[in-house]
Amino acid sequence: MPMNSEVDIESEMQGAAEEAVDLDGPFVPGIQRTNIEDVSEFGDFEYYAWERYYNQGKSSSTINIFFSSVSSLENFLQESDKINCDPEDIGKKGAKRFKRWLIGEVENDTASTYISKLDNMAQFYLSEGYYPGNPFNGLSDTIETSSTRSKSSSFQTNERIVVDDSRLREAIRSTHGAQTIVLLALLVKTGVRVSEACNLDWEDVNIDHPLADDLLPEPRFELSDDPDTIYIDCDKTEETYDANSGGNKRKVDTRIPIDDELKRLLLWHALVRERRFDGENPVFMSHNNSDNKSSDRLCAKTAWRRVVAVAKEYGWYESGRSELENVTPHWFRAKFTSYMSTQLEALKDSSEVDFDAEPIDVVKGLRGDVGDDVVERYRLRERDLQDVIRARQFKIGLEGL
Repeated sequence: MPMNSEVDIESEMQGAAEEAVDLDGPFVPGIQRTNIEDVSEFGDFEYYAWERYYNQGKSSSTINIFFSSVSSLENFLQESDKINCDPEDIGKKGAKRFKRWLIGEVENDTASTYISKLDNMAQFYLSEGYYPGNPFNGLSDTIETSSTRSKSSSFQTNERIVVDDSRLREAIRSTHGAQTIVLLALLVKTGVRVSEACNLDWEDVNIDHPLADDLLPEPRFELSDDPDTIYIDCDKTEETYDANSGGNKRKVDTRIPIDDELKRLLLWHALVRERRFDGENPVFMSHNNSDNKSSDRLCAKTAWRRVVAVAKEYGWYESGRSELENVTPHWFRAKFTSYMSTQLEALKDSSEVDFDAEPIDVVKGLRGDVGDDVVERYRLRERDLQDVIRARQFKIGLEGL
């Protein structure tokens, strides 16, 4: 049901909603919407169905399969009081439990198809930066089906390449070029998107060090009371800079603490950086200009290629895999999420430390994920949590360097 300028959007959306609830299973687990007039009212399942099925004219049989997978998830969730209905809240353990339950309810081929549909949806939101992870990633490939029984083995398992932490530290430390080292360290320690890294200006960095007073401009006023912190400005859009850096996709401004390692790297980078005299102060710059003008702001595509180049050097990037399976800037954002979540959950479980914040709220707050409740819970405790976050950011081991 593709849209065009001749179509009455509200009528089409109303019709789609009414048609959907006549299918096998509701739009969203436990929720039937029959009077939707605004796409902003859609939940995750609804919006995905609209974008990827109705809006692209998919067949009714394809749409039926998706809603059947949603219905199966609904039935599973009704039997569990520990799991919420959002895929981002289910987690890996919950997804595996769902798989085992589903295999007992339907044929293996059907179970694999249902989980694959949910996997595609979660990947869609993950690639847009709205989910911190995808609990269904590769799960359908662990189910033996009629097709997999006849296939020869292949490396394309739809699972992320496993990267050992010690090898990751080695890769970051050994990378040639100061700027790439700083970029990789920033991505893994803060979880920012690559576009947000490219949009970072030196005014968005506040470093408490005597050298910074001479090397860096005065930090923006939002950082005046937050030393050793960076600021991600949600108002920086694709039109902010003429550099193809992409916009900051988060909906809220975010202050992110930086640890001593990243602080040292940024100071080092500031010492050797090229100055610009046109009013802009980008942290990351491209040096590919053929003329004698100052270097341009590093664009997101070039930054992406630099990350991939390191991944290929270490065997973490294989052609044929999707972007979500290889080591890319998206991988670093997911790595930050899983690493920080694990660190904070261990702290919360420790009886030696008084840490009463919810790890998922802290991580989502740092990522700038949309959700007023999460944002407020994080911001109310933001200053209390700064040292806790710094101590638990991924360490790359700069001692002796």
